[in-house]
Amino acid sequence: MAPAEAALYGIAAGLTATVMISAVSRIPRLREYARRSSWMVRSSSAVEEEALEGAAPMSPGMALVQASGPGPEGPAGLFAAKVASGLFGQDLATRTRRWGRAVHLAYGTLWGVVYGILQTRRTRRPALSGLAHGLFVWAFGPMFLVPAMKLMPAPSKASREQNAFVVAAHVLYGLTVATMFSRLARTASPHEQPTLHLRDRH
Repeated sequence: MAPAEAALYGIAAGLTATVMISAVSRIPRLREYARRSSWMVRSSSAVEEEALEGAAPMSPGMALVQASGPGPEGPAGLFAAKVASGLFGQDLATRTRRWGRAVHLAYGTLWGVVYGILQTRRTRRPALSGLAHGLFVWAFGPMFLVPAMKLMPAPSKASREQNAFVVAAHVLYGLTVATMFSRLARTASPHEQPTLHLRDRH
């Protein structure tokens, strides 16, 4: 499979998986479980309410210590706010949800592309490759990058329920990416399917 073709399938698979995770996180029972497991330290909606009530714009210092809101878009929105405030001096306090959705979709899609590129030389079984991909994304994000940017608590400081919820979400993401990519690749290359050869009876 050519790298460009694999990247294209990866975009579709990553975007599909990211949208699915966002939809699943909005199921009332799961959303309530995420809140009870202390996914959020301080709701991003509270930041928006403060801004609407006339609070001062978010400075770079304020942005660097803010905690994220619930759901996968919470840390993504706070990431956008911190980057905008720290690098460009822009206040996104009243637009964290909108930017959170955009960053979340872009981030999930990017990891789909990474998965696709890794499949160019050797196609692996979706169950194993998807599990490994989901755990790798979790290790890179919630275990390393996200705590370093103070977007979420580090796994060592989070509750057992919170860690289980986040790991499960990333495993589901990885399995969805792998399954979607595999289906797209099979559909685009039907000639690569094995054929059945009948023994000549003469």
